[in-house]
Amino acid sequence: MKPGLFTSIVLGMVLSACSLFKPAEQDERVARVQDVFLLASELDGAIPGHVSEEDSAVLAERYIDKWVKEQLMCLHARHALSEEQQDFKRQLAAYHRSLLIYNYRKELLRQKLDTLVPESEIKSYYQKNLNNYLLEHDIIKGSYIKLPRSAPRINEVRQWSRSNGEDDLAELRDYCSDQAEKFSDFNDEWIDFPAISQEFPMQIYQPSRYLRYNKNLETKDSLYRYFLHISDHIPKGETAPLELVKEDIINIILNKRKLDFIRQLEQQVYREGISRNQFEIYK
Repeated sequence: MKPGLFTSIVLGMVLSACSLFKPAEQDERVARVQDVFLLASELDGAIPGHVSEEDSAVLAERYIDKWVKEQLMCLHARHALSEEQQDFKRQLAAYHRSLLIYNYRKELLRQKLDTLVPESEIKSYYQKNLNNYLLEHDIIKGSYIKLPRSAPRINEVRQWSRSNGEDDLAELRDYCSDQAEKFSDFNDEWIDFPAISQEFPMQIYQPSRYLRYNKNLETKDSLYRYFLHISDHIPKGETAPLELVKEDIINIILNKRKLDFIRQLEQQVYREGISRNQFEIYK
């Protein structure tokens, strides 16, 4: 049978939406590769019931094409591989054991692992591992503004941006909501300086030294004015503040708890196996 004719016949079977097959039709043969058949019931289960007739036909054709290709590959593999190479019993058994143990551990961790990490434990870990948290880049807090050259009230913007007062910051937010091309207020979070310097067209060759003495940066190009106010700065090579690495520390502590829990579980199961005479090792 020609592929085009075969496809037309198959699509005719599914055109009314595959979910509408009647029980008596569930075992209709849709495709064949040698002595292996694709049944209408399998095709029906592979296609969502909420799609249109046209989409059902398209999905059916794709599924059939994929099924045929997989069966042909299996056919060639069976001919090319020895019986020993085709025997996957040991691998499947090992895989089944791994899945069983994984799901058992996962369920016990869900039920019993304490996921609350007190501040005292976080601070203790941080203090003991300060050398692991040396900054690779300068980090800053502050604000960044990108304004069109034609924007009004530049002197006021300059004054607001250099102030740490709440009233001035509120004025700056209101102004930037109408006038700014971009406004970023990161006074409450640490930002890598290289990330913000990519948007600030001023070449700074030694940021650790420069930012120590320059807290208000301003520049312009043919289209925009740029303002960068730095309310806080920690140079590269210094220890990262706890607030910046806190989430990482929590994850490390929780991962250690998981490993300790699993290790204790395995030891407990082994001891129970001994006490209940559940295994023997033949020497």
